[in-house]
Amino acid sequence: MKHIFKKIAATISAAAMCAAPMANALSANAAASANARYTFRQVYWADGSANVKKFEFSFAVRKYHDSVPFYNLIGDQATIAGGGSAGDSYYSCGGTVTAKTRLSGPFLSVSAYSENPADYADSFGTCRAYKANGQQSYNSIYYSNNCNPDYLDCAAFLVGDLNGDLIIDGYDYSILEYAVNQFGISSYGYNSVLSIWGNTVKKYQMDIDNDGDVDSDDVAMHLSYISNQLTRFDK
Repeated sequence: MKHIFKKIAATISAAAMCAAPMANALSANAAASANARYTFRQVYWADGSANVKKFEFSFAVRKYHDSVPFYNLIGDQATIAGGGSAGDSYYSCGGTVTAKTRLSGPFLSVSAYSENPADYADSFGTCRAYKANGQQSYNSIYYSNNCNPDYLDCAAFLVGDLNGDLIIDGYDYSILEYAVNQFGISSYGYNSVLSIWGNTVKKYQMDIDNDGDVDSDDVAMHLSYISNQLTRFDK
């Protein structure tokens, strides 16, 4: 394993020299700069066989060190309308997702930035799914959850942290690059996982750019973050 990791670390350095001339010191220990922000993300999947037409949701984060949460549609299978609000201690966002035909696979994410991973705290909020006839659909929506219970109390996962140590660095990048090169991941399910060098990694964690696929674009975005070309993941 050490031999493999040394080769991968060398690949990281070479990739950084080609893609980012100012980051030619990147190594397996490279990490985001002190002014980087940490993106926490919750992803929602729909069971395509449930014929979900509409999904209502809300999501809140603690104001202390967290940004206002925001949402993004994954792919083009739906439209969304919604907004946000703020109370004394929490920011929140929510909305209604309407499918063009039916919701299937990953279709929505909500995210927020934190100054420090240990400061992040969210509240899952509510979600309701409906069929085309307006009947409520149960057990048809799934969501991501990859928090470290020793440090966090949340339903979202830290984007870019693939080994669960609350640090985003060259080791996480190595896992991602290895997974894409070896397994050629594309679309993914909410419960699909890979075992890489003793780490159990959920495939949705590898979708750094939040487009519903895991590919070379995710590798490039992760590299940009740890080589300090990006200070946060915007989606």
